[in-house]
Amino acid sequence: MAIASSFRPGGQYFGPLLGVVAVALVAGLVSYVVVGRQDATPAAEPVVDAPTVSTAPTPVETPPPVALPALGDSDDLVRDLVSALTPHSAFAAWLIPDDLVRLFVVVVENVADGHNPAARLTPLRPTQRFQTSGDPSQPAIAPASHARYNTHAEIVASIDPVGAAALYHRLYPLITEAYTELGHPEGTFDATLRRALEHLLETPILERTETLLPRATFFEFTDSELEDLLPAQKQFMGMGPRNVRAVQASVRDIARELGLAPASLPIPTVLREDPR
Repeated sequence: MAIASSFRPGGQYFGPLLGVVAVALVAGLVSYVVVGRQDATPAAEPVVDAPTVSTAPTPVETPPPVALPALGDSDDLVRDLVSALTPHSAFAAWLIPDDLVRLFVVVVENVADGHNPAARLTPLRPTQRFQTSGDPSQPAIAPASHARYNTHAEIVASIDPVGAAALYHRLYPLITEAYTELGHPEGTFDATLRRALEHLLETPILERTETLLPRATFFEFTDSELEDLLPAQKQFMGMGPRNVRAVQASVRDIARELGLAPASLPIPTVLREDPR
């Protein structure tokens, strides 16, 4: 059953969905590769048996595990780790909120359940106002409204997927603790993250012009199939085809590095103009 929602194109209801990929997929995502290598115990050199002398293995010092701070004190560590994932100068503003791990968990859960998490991600809202074009009684989203999210998409596209997946595993104990605080049993967040990723990847790429139905404080799509999409998907789709493609490509790369088989991930439908 689709979750009923309005399409709220204003800044704080629209662009912040990128926090799912940035604060969510990134602020939580970084140790599978990095920490996996650091924490692995090096194989000891085999003992060589000689007729009269037994050579002992050369001792190898194992790097100590990376200690994690308490969940409530983890913001400084998370900001340091996440800031290394992209060289984009505008990314620092996405790390302003406090309780980044808790925010990550809540945002991912919101998207996994189909809800729009924008109200939790107001620092990511664009500065330009939403614009429409065409007949005021049946407007469409103006290209300028899509362009408000070009920088957001560029930041997401610049994220190192290997590092992002590694960070997720490194911070997983804190993520699990934050997820447990929400009343969930331990060990289930991976499935929640996968559902969120799939919802993003299932979002159609809207290349055709679609009219909107103006309401008092929001818009609805006149196309019932689009209006029946999940709230998070409708907000994401409104970023425009160029930006949706860029974000989905980054999400797919991160999902691959997390160990999800590319063939098992959804492929979005491209909605083009009717050639007739």
